[in-house]
This record gives sequence, C-alpha cells and structure tokens, in this order.
Amino acid sequence: MVMSMPTIKVSVTGESVSPTRMIVKGKKTEYIVDKEESSPLEYILAALAGCINIVGFLVAKEMNLGIEKIIVEISGKLNTDKLMGKNVEDRAGYKEIKVKVKVQGDVEEEKLKEWIAKVEERCPIGDNIMKETPVCVEVEKA
Repeated sequence: MVMSMPTIKVSVTGESVSPTRMIVKGKKTEYIVDKEESSPLEYILAALAGCINIVGFLVAKEMNLGIEKIIVEISGKLNTDKLMGKNVEDRAGYKEIKVKVKVQGDVEEEKLKEWIAKVEERCPIGDNIMKETPVCVEVEKA
C-alpha cells in the first residue's frame, strides 16, 4: 500500500549583489547565481541532473537494481534574441534540452529502459521543464 505524502512548500530568497550576481538562500545552502560564473541557464540544467540522480537511485532501490553510479550529460539550445530585448517571436527559454544518462552497474539493458521511464515520470524538475507550471509573479516596493 502506497502512503500519500503531503504537498510540501519549497522556497528560496535571493538578493542582488550586482546587476549580474545574486545570492540565493535555500533551506540550508546559499547559491551564487552569476551571469559569468554560475548562470541561471546552467542552474536549471544542473537541477535536472541532480534530480535525475536522486530519483534514479530511489527508483533503482525500489527495483532492486545494482546501479553504482549515474552520469548525466545535459545540453540545451536557446535563442538569446528575446533575452536581449530584440523583437522576436521565438521563446526566451530553451528550445531544446538533450539529456544523456549513463549508468554504471550490473543492470540489464531492458531493465534500464524500464528504470529511466520511471525516473522521467517521477522527476519533479523534469516535470516542471516538460509541462506547463503556473507561475504567479508579483512586484512590490521594498
């Protein structure tokens, strides 16, 4: 019997240090988001890689698979014209994201296909990227 887990709230707070740098505080960690060092565009791909890793090992345990290591290579393509304020119809976000997952361990190829399908289905970051998520943006004077 599967027990239902409650909906949880995840939140972060960011404060700008410069026009291209922000310190974002999470539950236990501070993240530096900087255009030149750790771009938000990289962070979204890093979040997807991290989520695939966590969910991957969770699902592997449930399936009794001998996965020892997961390597995730991700790349994305986007048109920067909209970001730079040029009048284009293209979207501002990634046009395409390619993910390659390499698995080390004693696992049959057929089981890996079943495993990755479950990982894709259950990964919250992948879900947010692949499906529309309502976002409500408010602004106020600080």
